Amino acid sequence: MILKLLKTLMIIVFLQLGVGLCSPVIAAPYMSSSYYGLMDGENGQLILSRNANEPRPVASTTKILTAIVVLDYADLSEVATVSEKAAHTPQYAIGLKAGQKLEIRELLKASLVKSANDAAVVLAEHVAGDERFFAHLMNKKAFLLGASQTHFENSSGLPSRDHLSTVYDLALLGRYALTIPEIAELVKSRQIKFRHPSYREPLILNNTNTLLESYPGANGIKTGTTNAAGKCLVASAQRNGRQLIAVTLHAANRQADCARLLDYGFHETRQITILAKEETFKEIPSHGGQLIPIVPERDVVLWIGEGTPNIEKRVYMDYQIKIPVKKGTRVGSVSIFADNKHVESVPLLVGADINSHENKIENWLRNFLSRLKES
Repeated sequence: MILKLLKTLMIIVFLQLGVGLCSPVIAAPYMSSSYYGLMDGENGQLILSRNANEPRPVASTTKILTAIVVLDYADLSEVATVSEKAAHTPQYAIGLKAGQKLEIRELLKASLVKSANDAAVVLAEHVAGDERFFAHLMNKKAFLLGASQTHFENSSGLPSRDHLSTVYDLALLGRYALTIPEIAELVKSRQIKFRHPSYREPLILNNTNTLLESYPGANGIKTGTTNAAGKCLVASAQRNGRQLIAVTLHAANRQADCARLLDYGFHETRQITILAKEETFKEIPSHGGQLIPIVPERDVVLWIGEGTPNIEKRVYMDYQIKIPVKKGTRVGSVSIFADNKHVESVPLLVGADINSHENKIENWLRNFLSRLKES
């Protein structure tokens, strides 16, 4: 018996070593920033991160949320009027003057492509009447989207002591922004025509995100720069149907940082099945001593690489299951977390019909009596 056990242990160790040999460890990329993250666009999983939950100044990456909230309340064809306050917004500004009128679509171009602060203020005032109240709407929206550590005080990202967000929150907001066609179209544009009311002919605005020119598959999203925030970038790219969002804050080289993160995600990660549909997740003993198999309702597949944050399963279920119970009965759920951030939750189901011992006896007697009658 002991010999068999030792052999089994040796086989397990060998198999584990074999798996390690078949899956070479790839080092995480060098980064010039201490605040960065890489998120999968499909399920919002953090694949790689450092200090992703630390609130920091984020400069004009703020305008991602500005655009989201504007499109919650305004149509692209609406016309906004430039106020005196908006006209005197500090740089970078597009040079709007008090009293000028622009369509929302033009103001979004200036805000997202050229990062014009005055355009962002005009948008905020048009939607909410006051930029501070617009910031309140931004914070409510951020919370609803799961960006719970974001607190903005203006629409542009100009420095303010309590104007803060995190790598994780910005990745979430960027991921959501890409689902809005009007925003997705603007943030992937290398340059765009802007109808400035002070000029007879449209201006050509070049996107501040130069990664759009240098990185294959790049399709967004937003830069930001202030002394306090440093150089920031929320970048995105799509290849072979897979969308990734990379964020770097206070970086020495934001384009290179995000390119390395995206390369890592596309080339150095692999999918693993965390939960397999209808594969027994655990077995719960019933009062009668029978083991009740518990299975997940669907597969959960995550992207894993060297440096991927800890993956955690948190189970919530009823351990006092009354029998008889039918296959497919929901008895709980399991939630998957990466770096303490929720990825998804899956229902847990009973994996087989479980009858009580009493029912078995009743069925046996019924069948026995039936056979007696037939004979």
